[in-house]
Amino acid sequence: MLSKYDIAFLGGGPAGYQGAIRAAQLGARVAVVEEQQLGGVCLNWGCIPTKAVRASAEVARSIRRAKDYGFQAVEVAPDIRAILARKDKVVASLRKSIEQSFIARKIDIIEARGYLINPHEVGLAEDKETSSISAEKIVIATGSRPASLPVFPETEGVFLAENIFNIKTLPHDLVVVGGGAIGVEMAAIFRELGSRVTLIEIKSRLLPSEDVEMGEYLESMLRRRKIKIICDKTISSSSTENGKIDILLSDGSNVTADTVILAVGRVFNTLGIGLENVGISLVNGHIKVNECMQTSCPGIYAAGDVTGGWLLAHVAFAEGICAAENALGSGTAMDYRVIPRTVFSIPEYSAVGISEAAAANSYSIKVARFPFKSSGMGQASGELEGLVKIICDSKTDLILGAHIIGPDASSLISEIALAMQTGAPVESIMRTVHIHPSFSEAVLEVAQALHGQAIHISPQGAE
Repeated sequence: MLSKYDIAFLGGGPAGYQGAIRAAQLGARVAVVEEQQLGGVCLNWGCIPTKAVRASAEVARSIRRAKDYGFQAVEVAPDIRAILARKDKVVASLRKSIEQSFIARKIDIIEARGYLINPHEVGLAEDKETSSISAEKIVIATGSRPASLPVFPETEGVFLAENIFNIKTLPHDLVVVGGGAIGVEMAAIFRELGSRVTLIEIKSRLLPSEDVEMGEYLESMLRRRKIKIICDKTISSSSTENGKIDILLSDGSNVTADTVILAVGRVFNTLGIGLENVGISLVNGHIKVNECMQTSCPGIYAAGDVTGGWLLAHVAFAEGICAAENALGSGTAMDYRVIPRTVFSIPEYSAVGISEAAAANSYSIKVARFPFKSSGMGQASGELEGLVKIICDSKTDLILGAHIIGPDASSLISEIALAMQTGAPVESIMRTVHIHPSFSEAVLEVAQALHGQAIHISPQGAE
């Protein structure tokens, strides 16, 4: 006899586990089918592991700067095994927390590879006791995986970004292929840990989808930290000999490394999940959904990376919850107008909304900037690099985009995102009293500059 559920989730990553918890809160009997680990890529191999290692890299940077803060200089000697052991402890703790949350809410975890048999039945390819379960509603949350590059054969020393923390020793000469968010993060982290780093990007600049000025600003910071950056070149071939990887670039130059990280995009996990059994076809490799996360098959929803939108864990969280609520009759819809995002480099780069160039194409705009070196907290903390930039509609005073490079950028951007989401004008930020001294004052200063009331920068701060 089939086990029967109100709703089943294929995948226990960000979209699947948060959607499952929301469904349980709504009173549903819930199953999550996951073949690997709860938390998915984000918790187990991506977001959280990377940030745990990044925290160690930031400590290394702080120790090296000890003399600047009145301490005798000390030598930094990263222990990569200890760093990764700490990472594993953090991941295990968070995964256990999700498991306990599932137990408390009576959510069934089924360790198997799930696939669609029909709109109300999920096959369990690796389950030894049960061949399938039934569910009134199904949410596909199978996520994505890192793309590879054929020019790099499967060989020792070449890692996909999600596998790099399987290393046993710290890379001496590291090449990171891909200048998007993940590549920039990896380059910054390993440079602070002591690796010599070369970052290669096929396009003309790093972070090509972000604001040009801010991307160039961050690139200049990375160069000052002795990261070698090569843009506008492709990789023609690679070869390995005596533990060294030789990379030939399109201009005929060579780069040699002992370790290579590939951060060149992602592939949607749509194969082998039975989409053809329920008549769901792919659009550009991903599952098409409407604003309620419904697929073309009644009763089946999809959420997270597999839908091909913003490949961000926090978007997957929201989509998983949205899918669960709609499947159970709550009738909510996704709103993608305001999506904050962060590149967890050192320092962070966070953004929300559109770039200055995109805004100028459609609006009459005003732009203002404020450097952290002009901030009281920036000076007191020794964080002199970084910049806050806000673009607004000069007619309505509404924020069109904001970009922050600097300490706590991922937290600072939330104030601006909230203003955008609620339709609050720049003036509302200017009229809000901010704590002094704090990094958040940099946001206040930009709002003041946009209204011709700059305090700690010249009136030319806005344009």
